[in-house]
Amino acid sequence: MSNKIGLKTFEGVYTPTLLTILGVVLYLRLGWVVGNVGLVGTIIIIALAHAITISTALSMSSMLTNIRIGSGGAYAIITRSLGHEMGGAIGLPLYISQAISIAFYITGFSELWVSFFSNHSITAVGVITWLVLSGISLASAKLAFRLQYGILAAVALSLVSFLTGPNLNSEGIIMSRALQNGSFWTTFAIFFPAVTGVLTGATMSGDLENPRESIIKGTLAAIFTGLAVYIFVAYWFAHQATQEILISDMSIIFKLSSIKIFVIAGVMGAVLSSALSTLVSAPRTLLALAENRVVPFGKIIARQNEKGEPIFAIFVSSAISLIVILAGNLNSLAELLTMFFLTTYGMINLVVFLEQVTGIISYRPSMKMTIFVPIFGALGCLSVMVLINIVFTAVTFVTIAIIYSVLKKRNLTSPWGDVRGGVFVSIAEWAAQKSASIPYHPRLWKPSVAIPVEKPEDFKRVSRFIQNLVYPSGRIYYLTSGEGIPAENEKQIDEVLKPLQELQIFTQKTTVTSPSFESILLPAMQCLNSTFLPPNIILFTVSDEEEKREKLKGILKSVRPLKISVGCLWMHSKYGLGLERRINLWLRDQSPNNDLASLCALQFSRNFGAELNLCRVVDDENIKKQTVKDMMDFIEEARLPANTKVRIFSGDFKDCLHENNADLNIIGMPMEYEAMIEMIDNSPSSILFVASGGLENALI
Repeated sequence: MSNKIGLKTFEGVYTPTLLTILGVVLYLRLGWVVGNVGLVGTIIIIALAHAITISTALSMSSMLTNIRIGSGGAYAIITRSLGHEMGGAIGLPLYISQAISIAFYITGFSELWVSFFSNHSITAVGVITWLVLSGISLASAKLAFRLQYGILAAVALSLVSFLTGPNLNSEGIIMSRALQNGSFWTTFAIFFPAVTGVLTGATMSGDLENPRESIIKGTLAAIFTGLAVYIFVAYWFAHQATQEILISDMSIIFKLSSIKIFVIAGVMGAVLSSALSTLVSAPRTLLALAENRVVPFGKIIARQNEKGEPIFAIFVSSAISLIVILAGNLNSLAELLTMFFLTTYGMINLVVFLEQVTGIISYRPSMKMTIFVPIFGALGCLSVMVLINIVFTAVTFVTIAIIYSVLKKRNLTSPWGDVRGGVFVSIAEWAAQKSASIPYHPRLWKPSVAIPVEKPEDFKRVSRFIQNLVYPSGRIYYLTSGEGIPAENEKQIDEVLKPLQELQIFTQKTTVTSPSFESILLPAMQCLNSTFLPPNIILFTVSDEEEKREKLKGILKSVRPLKISVGCLWMHSKYGLGLERRINLWLRDQSPNNDLASLCALQFSRNFGAELNLCRVVDDENIKKQTVKDMMDFIEEARLPANTKVRIFSGDFKDCLHENNADLNIIGMPMEYEAMIEMIDNSPSSILFVASGGLENALI
């Protein structure tokens, strides 16, 4: 069992976060920003950028006062709310970005070093720097962060040197904007990476003595300190240099300093600090991913030494960064990495937004805020992504979608639960309220079938029939009863419903404890009819056993008071549904069941890919021609398949049924139960009898 490192707020959160914010942009880009958009424009850019990061920090703080965060920082927050799949889809690119960022920081340090010591090899400097930083990271996270006190002092001295340097501006403070090298929003996109390190300290959540308090206080303090420094340094650039100098010379800060070596130390220290902070924090993200089995070899990567250091995660992160260092110039990936950081920040805001709008009682943070904070943060992150590079924005979302789909197939389970169910419940509640205010119309009809079942194997025998009746957008209600539904039966029910669920068919099971199946059927159906999504057909199966047929006769009488359509399926014991190639739809003149029978036949015709025959028996040979015309008109008005055939017969209905074989016959249910049984006994193939509840209209 590893020991907790126990970092304090100042060393574990405030210092690394502040040093990441006060990076290269402060020294080598802020002067150019002032020159391009003027002091007023620069302050607006700084304020907008920090507004987004402050919103993100506030959203994160709100979540931290609602959950016990483990290792992984931002990844842990997203996982706790949106599940392992979405957490992994965000966390994995975030980790890769962190690991590659180590190489970018080290390469940046090497380039600065070589600019002052031109006879040194940039690759050699990079590898040596990597070795030193990796060694510090392996030794102790506490040591790594305490070394940053010296870097913080160097940054402070560099700012003092800058503020006490010479004035090269005789024209007054630069207030106006030139926009010679890019628009306002282009300049904003160039500046924004300066504030993307705000979650550096949060990533150390698993190593902090008091994560909740330290992350909130340390992150917000670092952001506001950085905000003050950026505004003041921007003012000083506008005061000390002309617009032309600021635009043409990116390294003007060295000339504006009283002691150049202090600024050099500050710049190099800031870059080195960012590399060291990321080299310590990236393995913590990987550790959290490994503990949740999101990455391969999770058990190995999640191992920690006796000091609580994730040594294998550090090795992996260091190895990735070394490969990138040796690969050379990968500046083109810098924008893509920024996208993954921004996506993480946006998701934190989205998490808080979803937690608030769903109204789940488990979300009761001690630090509450208006819903506009996460909305602004999320929209701000998305807007900045589009401004920086719309193509990379699309690549980012596609990457996240691919990772999510892969992780979804692994059926990762979370012990904390997540908010996704609450989101869908809220949507369903909203939809229920809206739909309840709209009167029902037959054009909204689709098959929603309640199936009373005594045993799971009974359902299994007719599951293909039911599947083709409701697919793709219908619903299935599995209704059963018993004196006590054993767990084994529940498991069997889930197994027979699983193939339908895999086809994205809505299924719902209702189990009622009762010694008599017949006694609970009517009240159970009355309850189902009162739900938001009620069934519109109740389907029974007709047995070949006399005793069960007598039971069914009584059941059919009991459900008559319900305003629901009824179906009775008799499956031929030998042929079943046959080859599923031919369906005979028997329509009586002016029958109230014709619409339901036609819609059911249409479902089977589509899903089987079967030939559909419209059949009618007439008493008078002289009306056959008119009947054919009427049936053809019905095909057109009901928009039945173009290859639907019309077949008109004369004589006894039972004889016609027996002589004209099909894989499935669909017939309006006769008034007398005995007449239905007589048809069954004379039929060479399966029959579905339907009795309409008046909810259907095939002509709409």
